[in-house]
Amino acid sequence: MSNMKKLVFVFGLLTSFVASAMETQVLPQSTWMFDLAYWRSSIDKQWSGDRKGVSLIDENRRYEPGAGLQGILRANPKAEFDFLIIQAMYGITDRLSAAVYLPLVLRSEVNTNLTWEPGDYQTQLGRAYSEDDFWAWAGSLGQPRVPNKWEGGVKLSDMIVALRYQLPDFDWMKEFHFRWATTLNVALPTGSNFDPEEAVSVGTNLWELHAAGDVELHLAADKQFFVDEYGNYRLNIGADVFYSFFRPREYTAGRGVKNPLLNNIAPFVGEKYWVDPGDWISGTVSVDVAPFFGPARASIVSSFDQKKAEALPPMVMLNFSYTRIQTFQSDWQSLSPLWDYDREKFWQPGEKNILRATLNISFLRLGLPIQIYGRYQSGDLIPGRYTRPANIFSAGVRVVAKFW
Repeated sequence: MSNMKKLVFVFGLLTSFVASAMETQVLPQSTWMFDLAYWRSSIDKQWSGDRKGVSLIDENRRYEPGAGLQGILRANPKAEFDFLIIQAMYGITDRLSAAVYLPLVLRSEVNTNLTWEPGDYQTQLGRAYSEDDFWAWAGSLGQPRVPNKWEGGVKLSDMIVALRYQLPDFDWMKEFHFRWATTLNVALPTGSNFDPEEAVSVGTNLWELHAAGDVELHLAADKQFFVDEYGNYRLNIGADVFYSFFRPREYTAGRGVKNPLLNNIAPFVGEKYWVDPGDWISGTVSVDVAPFFGPARASIVSSFDQKKAEALPPMVMLNFSYTRIQTFQSDWQSLSPLWDYDREKFWQPGEKNILRATLNISFLRLGLPIQIYGRYQSGDLIPGRYTRPANIFSAGVRVVAKFW
């Protein structure tokens, strides 16, 4: 089995499907919120153990049997995803809300960016191997040339269902404008694994996207400052700590049907292998600033009550947050301990550092139950370890409705 098998990989694209500005926010009883968002996510490196950005794939040194170095095959891949995120949230009571998150992958693309560095002088050729020489040799063994680009079609990722409960307030909490809440997120296995027979392929389950855990438990708190008589605030500082559990998952080993030199691993790892990704312990700190409240008009949104209109969210809200995710050791189980170790070394205990900035514009005070927002998230401004940083741009629209 050639070391070229390392060209088969999955990407970590932390998309934070369920991130929001107010970590303790719930909806009033019998109120709905629908959220439709577009996400563009990209990744082009992984963090090493010494916090340096390196290629997602190791270089591949090729040797002539019984002779010198043919050359070095290098890849500097970049992956991009386009998502449509559909969310629905419902206020069961004034303190308990339920939500469903449906992430749909509209497009996935990987540019391999393969390069070839010639090796030693080959007597039989009268020169060093060129890139074309190498792929001609591989082709003689049934291995087609790896394409420069791989594209995936429309696929569903793992659906998430959630419950958020705003914990009871004590008198001192009301006095100091402090509130807290707990959230439980559970992912349904509706996503897909990567294709084991493709030279380059990415899956859509939460582990391969590195988006969220299969089960997450959050405990969050918000402290509001400069609160007026209607309950509006100019500044909110929030914190959220959470634990993410990843279930072990089963994968099918490639048999080299399309790529005999790249993916024929089943003979030594077995028909199936298992991956325990390792759990996460994480925390987020956030700041919400309301620079502009705007006018308030009595309308259907406020039941034509001017005081209720004055208590609606500000027209412009800015949110800035930092998230640190501590990852645990992964555990790969197959018939080949050496192959397992080769994968586990890329997913050792490490961390991610994520910065987000969000602009939210609300028209509720004007009588329109609509909010629009844009967000940028960076995973590579602060280096991490043994993780893969994603940069994400998203934009969306929210509609708030009450039908009875």
